[in-house]
Amino acid sequence: MSTYYRPRTPLKLDDVRKIKEFDVVKDGKDWGFQSKDCFLSVETNSKGYVMDVYRHGQNDVDDIFPDIKSELGVSFISEGEMNYINYRDEESKVYMLRFENGSTCYRTKSEDDSGVVSLQYSFDGESNLYDPNNREKSNGVAVEETSMVETIPFKSIQHLKDSLCRWLDNTVENYGGDKEVSSNVDDDCRLHLMVHDVVVTDLEEIGDGQHYYMTVEQVKRDSNQ
Repeated sequence: MSTYYRPRTPLKLDDVRKIKEFDVVKDGKDWGFQSKDCFLSVETNSKGYVMDVYRHGQNDVDDIFPDIKSELGVSFISEGEMNYINYRDEESKVYMLRFENGSTCYRTKSEDDSGVVSLQYSFDGESNLYDPNNREKSNGVAVEETSMVETIPFKSIQHLKDSLCRWLDNTVENYGGDKEVSSNVDDDCRLHLMVHDVVVTDLEEIGDGQHYYMTVEQVKRDSNQ
């Protein structure tokens, strides 16, 4: 059994190396987070940022993720949570498999290169198989992930500022309390904001607070517009 995770905010591998509670080790062509009782596989993009983390078997992310959260302020979203696909890096090698019975799972192209087979068993005795080296015997197909993030075009920086401020003011007014905001500017000059413990849901079903994540970047403007 495996589970896949993605960082909610940019996480540079070099920053993780500074954490003393576990080690960053080489794992074939990729990397791994190694503690005394746990090993997590890690894939990074060409700029050295963590894209995907996955565990196999009994390895427990709670041996490592809390240290990353405590030291670097970065949390992770798992494949079973809503909006997991929205955190996909454009260089990610992780993809979804969909089987004939409708069940799904995730795997990475690194496993394809190593010839790793995905095998599922159900309680009624049925099985699903995906063998990258024998597609004819496989009953699963790769499915392209599509982001569910809504794109909102802002006409100006002031339009963006006004919209964000109105949303934050409304959140505090309706649900009370001060909201903690984390920010980070990556190597591409993109601004990443994470507002902690806000509620984005039906007003009649308040529910628990969640993190609200936003990336702001400058894009080239068409000279004809």
